[in-house]
Formats: sequence, structure tokens, C-alpha cells
Amino acid sequence: MSTIAAVQPAQRYAWCGQSLLVTDLRGECGGADGLTGFYFREARHLRRLRLLVNAQEPWLCAGGDAGDRTLTFVHVYPELTQFGGGGTDVSDDTTWLDPHGVAQRAIDIRLRHDVGPAGMLTTVVLVNRSNAAVTLQLEWEVDADFADIQEAFAGERQQTAPVSCIPDDGGFTLRYGHERLPLATAVHAAGGDWSATTEGRFTLHTQLALAPQQEATTVLHVQPLDDAIPIAPDGDHLAAVARWRRAVPTVHTPGNGSVEAMIRQATSDLASLALLDGPPEEWLAIQAGIPLYPALFGRDAITAGWQATILDRGEMLDAALTRLARMQSDRVEEWTDEEPGRLPYQMRTGPLARLALNPYSAYYADFASPLAFVISLAHHFSWSGDRAVLRRHFDTARRILDWARTYGDRDGDGYLEYLTRSTKGTKNQGWKDSGNAVLYEDGRPVPSPVGTCELQGYWYAAQQVMAALCWLVGDRGDARAHWQSAMELKERFNRDWWMEDEGFIALALDADKRLARSLTSNVGQCLATGIISAEHIPRVVGRLFAPDLFSGWGIRTLSTGHPSYNPLAYHLGTVWPVENATIVFGLRRFGLDARAHDLAEGMFALAGMYPRGRAPECVGGYARGEFPNPGAYPRANPIQAWNQSGLLLVLQSLLGLQPVAPLHTLFVDPALPSWLPEVVVRGLRLGAATASVRFWRDGHGGSHAEVLERRGPFHLVRQPAPESLTAGVGDRIAALAQTIMHR
Repeated sequence: MSTIAAVQPAQRYAWCGQSLLVTDLRGECGGADGLTGFYFREARHLRRLRLLVNAQEPWLCAGGDAGDRTLTFVHVYPELTQFGGGGTDVSDDTTWLDPHGVAQRAIDIRLRHDVGPAGMLTTVVLVNRSNAAVTLQLEWEVDADFADIQEAFAGERQQTAPVSCIPDDGGFTLRYGHERLPLATAVHAAGGDWSATTEGRFTLHTQLALAPQQEATTVLHVQPLDDAIPIAPDGDHLAAVARWRRAVPTVHTPGNGSVEAMIRQATSDLASLALLDGPPEEWLAIQAGIPLYPALFGRDAITAGWQATILDRGEMLDAALTRLARMQSDRVEEWTDEEPGRLPYQMRTGPLARLALNPYSAYYADFASPLAFVISLAHHFSWSGDRAVLRRHFDTARRILDWARTYGDRDGDGYLEYLTRSTKGTKNQGWKDSGNAVLYEDGRPVPSPVGTCELQGYWYAAQQVMAALCWLVGDRGDARAHWQSAMELKERFNRDWWMEDEGFIALALDADKRLARSLTSNVGQCLATGIISAEHIPRVVGRLFAPDLFSGWGIRTLSTGHPSYNPLAYHLGTVWPVENATIVFGLRRFGLDARAHDLAEGMFALAGMYPRGRAPECVGGYARGEFPNPGAYPRANPIQAWNQSGLLLVLQSLLGLQPVAPLHTLFVDPALPSWLPEVVVRGLRLGAATASVRFWRDGHGGSHAEVLERRGPFHLVRQPAPESLTAGVGDRIAALAQTIMHR
């Protein structure tokens, strides 16, 4: 029997674009959980939303959802206060009537919240199931506080102002009194003769008379208003998402239905997390996650986009690159940690950012986002072959590498190191951005400026791919310079960061050029970027899979042997699914298939523990088998974009897909584990071509691939990854022979 786990189990979520609804288990807002409410652009436009029938709360029977945009609840009114035997139902005894003469359980109530790009609708259907006519007083209690979602999460306000209520026909408008935040919420009801009360509390109320078995429907309309930043109507936003959904390929996994379901859900979740804000070419950029990160985070959007290119040839990725390129800095500004060429780490739209109470309206203190931009641009071109996209983003990529050399390498030692200048900025600007993430082996924090190992890997990979891109556009001199710089960095790195006694790469290098010798998952990202020398890789991988780092679910962020290890701390012992997806990619890149299978199995098993295969932001570091579930960071985001796209990257890695769209060729090197004997991808797009490809595992453990159908120029070639440590010349010849056999 499989274990079912959940994070934040007392909350329900529905979202679409900039709209987010967080309710309690009853489908209401405003109870003990301070995060509940309806948010738009991270401002809470409804703090309270509560339905009363005859001045009482109906009894919750069931709650659920009907997709990412919809929450559904079933209530009954009034519920019994005393019980007998059997089903406890009673009939004609008048002692079981409420004060208004309504028989117990006479009214069934179906409540549905539907969230759209610019507001939400709440539909209530009431049916009189008794054999007598009833009169019901229906009432909605509403209120707004216009808190930033970060304030609601923390339970502490940094900005506040009075809220006024202006009644009108069938509803009212709640208006925020802050002179610099002209926000308001229009609330109107239909399906009854509704009137408003604004004294003491804000309510909408009506009276309904229902004959036996008669049904009545009412609808509550909630619309956010912003006088400073126009809110576009729904328009074509949802049509753009629907078009994206129709175009993506389908993945079938005969023999393992759970993987197929998880891939299908991951695809749906990515579509649901489109920002749907700004110019149309940026609508499909992906927000980071629900409920705490309903905004564009640079590295999250890029990572989710490139991991999902198997679905859309980089359409979501291009939207993210376009948004970030538009915001590339051309100045030095300490408050936002800007430097010429840097890209935003996060772009928040809530009241705190708009009032500059934090620097996050566009905050730049991150090394991963700009370097990932360069790497993912090459990845986009490999799938799409779109030279127009390459030309459009090429100068942005060039300026990023200029920034890395000029500002990123602060002391000219050939390594990247960061130093936060903002008074409200984040200390750590590498992969692990929490304040205590980078420690010496004795548990002391490494002071700034500091360079972490994975950043050197990002820089190495960015220079490598930029060399290839420069060659493509005819700039051969810069191509050679970038390649030479990357090779020199790799040589230095393996000399200076290698810990021979541990057989591992150090976490960081401090300002005095001393190694922080902590054993961490960051090294797995170094593997994926290719900066680790081939002679070191076997020992590094062996160390990654030692029990102190590999939990059975994934690679821990910090070794259990470290004095600061904590299985439930953000970066000090948890397991991050997105990082482990990257490690699977690295393992397959170097032909380490058995280890890739181990990690992929742990990841899919982990995702399968959570509803709809949605592994949360990060899970605990408890060893698999030590406890039925791994635990989770206490405030982990339940729905994280790059975790869902990470499952797609794991699948792509197991299939060994190496796209070269300019040559109309998909190189493949499938290595299917026994628990995934067959994968069929229908509608896979490469450049202008579309194909259906079947991958399968034979009875001897070998994996194969064949094209079932194709439209347009599409060549499938079996070939191990170029840097594979396990494939010899004979293996490559045999792979080509398989290509000919299955052509």
C-alpha cells in the first residue's frame, strides 16, 4: 500500500494568471489561516469570504477541485445537533426544525469558485430536498485588507490604510485608502434581490423562497480594480493557453500508468502557471509556484521553460527570455543589486514591491538567472532551429557574459563570487539563496564575497554554448575566445576546488581563497554542467550516492554528517526535486545509466506520494524506509513549476534526447529502466517537423527507438551522448547500426 503525503493540507488553491484564491477546507476565506483570501498581482483583494444560511454556516460534506482554476464544495443545511442510530436521518418530528422552520438536512448546497485571469466567480446552487416550502436568508460576508501576500504569509503588516465600502446596485466596491496604491475590489451578486450592508461589517444578503425540490442559483462576481496599472480583460489570454495545450505532444507509458499520469499532470500544471500578464509575447512565461510565488522569478521561469522544451520547442522558454531581456539592467543600483548586463532574480507585483518597501519589483541579486539565460538560449535553438529567436536574444546573452567577466569575477581570480549591496537583499546569490545555505565544514557561515561551485559550472557551460552560438552567427573570433576561456576555467576549477581526501568538489571558495569543504548537492549541478574532469566523475558520483547524501528519494542538499544538518531546513538537508532532475540529466550525459535509474526511480516514487504527482518545493531529508514519507520543509510551496517540468527533464534524460533542429536530426540514446519498459511520444516537434517516436526495452535490458510517423524533415539517429564515459567506438558503431535497422 503506497503512502500518501501532503503539505499545507488545510488549504485549497485555485489560480489563473495573476489571480489566486486560497481557501480553508470549507471553501471560505478569513478564518484562522492568515494566508486565505483572493489575490490579484499578489495583493489580497478579498480577505474574508463567508457564506451564511439563516445566519448559520452550512455543514461541510465534501470539498475538492475540478482543475487548477476551480474549487468545489458540497454543504448541507441545517445539520443535526443530536444523533440516533443508523444514518441519523429524521422525518417529521418538529423538534428537528431550525428556528426558521427548515427541516434538518433539507437544503443541499453546491458551491463552486471559478478563478479567471482578471477576477473570480462564486456560484452557489441550493436545492430544497424537503417536502415543505422553505424561506432562506442568504448572506455573504466579505472584507478586504489589500495585504501583500508576503505580509499575509508572515502575519505582519508593513503597509496599511483604511478600507471604505461604497454600495451600488446589487453589491459594493471596497476601496483601499492608500494614496500610492489605488486598489479596489468590486463585489456584486446576481440571482436574487441582493442588498448591501456596510455598517459594522460588509455583507450582501437576499431572501430565497424554495418550493419542495426547487433549485435556485446565485452568482457572486469579484473583480479586482487598479487605477494605476490597467487590468486587461480576459480577452485572448485563455485562448493562448488553450492553443499551447493543443499543440503539445502526448506521452504514453504502457506498463507504467502512474508515470504517464504524472507527465500529463505536469504538462497541465505548466500551462496553468502561465503569467498571462504584460505583452502577448510574454504571456506564457511561467510563474514560480502556488501559493507563495505567483510571480516571475528569473531562474524558475528559465529552468521550467528549458526543462519543458520536449513539449513546445521552447515557446514558454522564449516568453521568459523575452520578459527578462526586456528587464536587463544597464546601470549600477545598490538597492536592487543591479549591474550592467544582469537579469532579474525576481519581479514581484504586490504592494510591498510597488511601495519600494522591499527591492523586489525587479531585484537582480542572482547569478543563476543570467547564466541560465545563455545556456537555455542554446537549448532553445537546438530544439527549434529558430534563427530569429537566436538573433533577438543574442545581444542580451553577449552582455551577460560581459557582466560575468567585469562584475561577476570581482577580484579577477578567474572565478565568480557574489556580494550583496542592497540593505534588504538576499545574502546568497547562488543556487541556494537562503541566508544560512553556504557554510564551512564546521558549521560557520561563509562570509561574503563568496563563490559557490555550481556558479563556476554555470559560467563554464554558458561560455561553451556561447562559443557555439558565436560560431553559428559567423563570429569565429569570439567563438574561439569563449571556448578557450571555458577550457581554462575547467582546468583551474579541477585544480583548486578538488578535495582529494573526500573524492569530491568543495562547496565554495571564500574571499581569502579557502575552501568551504562542506559536502552538498551543489556538486551534482557541477556534474550536469560538465565542469568536472572525467577522471574525477566516478568518485564524485559514488560520493553523491553514499548514504549521507542520497536519501533514497534524492540527493540531500547537505550531508547528514555535517554539524548543521537538519532534514527539515531549507537548504541544510532537504531534497529538492528540481535539483535532482538536473543531476539525472548529468548522469545520463556521462553514460552513468544505473545511477540515473536509481535517482529517477526515487523522484517518480516521491512525486507519486503526493496528490496528482505534485512533489512540493522541497521535501525532508529522512532516509527512505526510515519513515513512511520524507517529510517536507514546513512552509514548502505545494505546487512548484520547476518540479513539474523536472519530471519532463527526467523523462527526456531517460530517453537520451539530443536535438539538433538545424540538421533536422534527433539523436537518441534511450536507457529505459525495468519499471518503465515503453514510452511513446506522439506529436513530438523538432524545428518545423513533427514525429511520433516509440522507445522500448527488450527482454535483455537493451533499449531501442523507432519512428512511427513523421511530418516534415525528421531524422532519428541512435548515438550515445558525446561525453559518455561508458560508450566506446564499438558502442557508437552499434548504435548507428540500430539506426539503420529501425529506419
